[in-house]
Amino acid sequence: MKPKVSVVIPTVEEESVFKLVKQIRTVLGRNTEIIIVDKSSDAYFKRLKSTGAKIIRQKGRGVENAVMIGLREAKGEYIASIDADGTHDPKGLAEALKVVESGKADFVLGNRMSGLTKGSMQMYIRFGNGMLSWLYSTLYHTKVHDVLTGLFVVNREAFEEIRNVEPYRAGIAFFAIELARRGYIVKEVDIKYYKRAYGESKLTRSKFAYGFNVASHIVRQLRDYSPLLIFGLVGGILFIIGLILGVFVLASFISTGVFAFAGRALLAFMLLVVGFVLITAGLILDLLLEIEKRMEQMHG
Repeated sequence: MKPKVSVVIPTVEEESVFKLVKQIRTVLGRNTEIIIVDKSSDAYFKRLKSTGAKIIRQKGRGVENAVMIGLREAKGEYIASIDADGTHDPKGLAEALKVVESGKADFVLGNRMSGLTKGSMQMYIRFGNGMLSWLYSTLYHTKVHDVLTGLFVVNREAFEEIRNVEPYRAGIAFFAIELARRGYIVKEVDIKYYKRAYGESKLTRSKFAYGFNVASHIVRQLRDYSPLLIFGLVGGILFIIGLILGVFVLASFISTGVFAFAGRALLAFMLLVVGFVLITAGLILDLLLEIEKRMEQMHG
């Protein structure tokens, strides 16, 4: 019997995964397909077999890579993923599934920010996550408070659209970026987030470097998909700054009759030119991208 829901759990020596598997079956039902993608020791790998889940060895690196491996093996109509460390309340899977099933969204993230428990997330991580979520929401015209969450549910149609995309180092944000840029509806549900019970996070050695990398991908993917927004935004800012500076220089010359700000006048001219060039480049690239999309539709 084909499962309604498949849940992918990426893990590296996480003790909480054994309890988590039981919780998922309680929340979503015994017919739920559970796929554990593991990058641990042989001893731990053998222990995972006792869960009754499908176990896959991860050869590459990165949580987004592990999740994608599991998603590609999933048979369910709806596909989900949850961190193995026991910090995300698995009841959030059921809540996210309701939204996707209703057709109100194609991809639903679990928002931890509204359900943080004592000691579950350090302040600097909350701040960084908030900034990245704001950047994502602003650039992709959606409203997300936790783009780095470890819980999501996606429908089959949306996933098939990105099945063959090679994951880049951005965690779950990779899926949020790729689906949003293709026009799929991204929403979130509030979930409880608990303090880790065992060990430490194995996501990355430097959370600052990881966050910077995620931010760069958020901007880079939008640049490739909607160049007018990025080039137009940067070009527009430069053009406005150049215009303001130019008006200041002109006003000074009119009031004094002395051309005393040659350096500022040159800078204003350069800003205006660069701004204009960037806006024009954005328009041209956006037009070329639109032509490419229409050609793909004609031949697809």
